[in-house]
Amino acid sequence: MAMYDGWRKDGAHSKEWQAVTKAFVDYAFAVEPGLVVLCPYSKCENKWLWAKEDIEEHLCIRGGVDLHEDHDRMDEMLNDVGMGVDRTSDGPGQFPPEVEEFYRLLDASDERLHDSTQSILLQTLTRLMSIKSKHNISNTAYNDIVKLIDDILPKNHKLPKNLYFAKKILAGLGMKYEKIDVCPNNCILFWEGDGTDKIDCCNQCNASRYVQVTNDEGESITTKAKQLRYMQPDSRFLRMYLYKETAMHMRWPKEGKHPNKNEDIMEHPADGDAWKALDNFDPEFAKDPRSIRFGLSMDGFTPFNSNASPYSCWPIFIIPYNLSPELVNKDEYMFLALVIPGPEHLGPKLNLFMRPLFKDLKRLWRGVKAYDSYAQEEFNLRAAYLWSVHDFMAYGDWSGWCVHGRLRCPICLDDTDAFKLKHGGKT
Repeated sequence: MAMYDGWRKDGAHSKEWQAVTKAFVDYAFAVEPGLVVLCPYSKCENKWLWAKEDIEEHLCIRGGVDLHEDHDRMDEMLNDVGMGVDRTSDGPGQFPPEVEEFYRLLDASDERLHDSTQSILLQTLTRLMSIKSKHNISNTAYNDIVKLIDDILPKNHKLPKNLYFAKKILAGLGMKYEKIDVCPNNCILFWEGDGTDKIDCCNQCNASRYVQVTNDEGESITTKAKQLRYMQPDSRFLRMYLYKETAMHMRWPKEGKHPNKNEDIMEHPADGDAWKALDNFDPEFAKDPRSIRFGLSMDGFTPFNSNASPYSCWPIFIIPYNLSPELVNKDEYMFLALVIPGPEHLGPKLNLFMRPLFKDLKRLWRGVKAYDSYAQEEFNLRAAYLWSVHDFMAYGDWSGWCVHGRLRCPICLDDTDAFKLKHGGKT
């Protein structure tokens, strides 16, 4: 059953709608008025927590969710990359350039492909790019397809003439990542941070940075032997504060409400000893509720065949813990930071692949310039690493502890019933 919308034909909200909505909100909050609950406003879609007054404003002025509407989720995608900034109180030019760039994309999200259609330009472009990627269409073939569409559409259409201009429009939606060449034997990174980005052979084992492979046309070409994919964490953190609702929820450990708080139960990472120890270690860091605490998670992964062995890559994720308990473990707030190439087991070489991430995490500890769309101000954003999440075998790679033999457990040490097999020698 769809929610009654109460809109008049001229687009204004009716008095009947306001009365019904106010009665509904009063009834919902009758038991405990101070609660924050998930808002059914059409943009919130039961994902964001708001107080009674905010929800009443959302529903009375803007309306609820239309259950029969067929969304293509473009608006949600824009919000995921930081497009939910509210600039109603300030005009253009009042924000940093990167924030204005988000506004430009937000405005473009409503731009029609041409005057005689309801199709949106950004929706059309993202669908075309998705088809190109899904079917491995070449750049030349894409341009030929677009040329055919150009001949069919009215002359005043706004579809980009080729792939280059399409990418320029969509550039703001994506997250940049860096490809870093790696020695085939995992000795070094051919990386500017180590001063080895200009050499063609490993300075330890003399292995070549390049290999000869055969392409689909049967031609022999030169390509990189191994590459590390790295996505800078600061860009993800900055975008969390560009989205007004997320920026508000990022203050939860300090400013959020903790109903029925039990000191003996850990309801959120903020209740843990590691969080409190960091607060005591750096009170200045703890003073700002926007300072981010995060964890790192790692495991082996085979993207194309779940039964294949060994793993073909090792992804590392960043998990910020500032959000409320309802949001902190949602997939959309877990960010991919590194894709480490396999298939070799990482072992002590993990530190080598983590070097670009470590460099940026040190910079985030000192602080980077950010914009808070909730407070509508610039501030110094700092972030700190709390812990890592992984299985026991990966603990050896992460910490350097030997997870084999009698002393495999760093907690129990020799207080175990471990023994060696008489003939095999295994523990």
